[in-house]
Amino acid sequence: MDTLHSGIFYAFAAVTVAGGLLAALAAGRPRALGLALVAAGLAALYADLDAGFAALVTLVALGLSALVLLRAGAGRTATALEPGTLVNQLGASLAGVVFLVLAYIAFRGAYFAGYHAGGSFNTAALGRLLVDRDALAVEAVAAALLTGAAAAVLFARVRAR
Repeated sequence: MDTLHSGIFYAFAAVTVAGGLLAALAAGRPRALGLALVAAGLAALYADLDAGFAALVTLVALGLSALVLLRAGAGRTATALEPGTLVNQLGASLAGVVFLVLAYIAFRGAYFAGYHAGGSFNTAALGRLLVDRDALAVEAVAAALLTGAAAAVLFARVRAR
């Protein structure tokens, strides 16, 4: 990794870790902010590693999760928080192990700074992959997403009444 990429990578890794700690240890609105920081940090890390599609999916998925968490936690108070359990401690320990493994990989691994003609999204390969053999599956997923979106709109309109 050259110096610029190393600096960018570690800066966004620090943002991601800070957001993860905030999401794990805080409650209410700060927890949603922590998840939003994780979304932004991971998306920037993926973009720095030339994985634009993964960055976009991560930003959308975790960003929407942060919005849902923000909306769900709006009515909760500090007294309604759940106490720490063994599952929480196990999750925190596993997150620490994952961090140590990723730190080892970052220091001992090699960064491939190659170039590919497809760009960061490589949309041509993605299109060939989706339409070449799996056209029917893509159409089925599109129909399911359209049905889900229509059902969400219908439920929102019924709920508003």
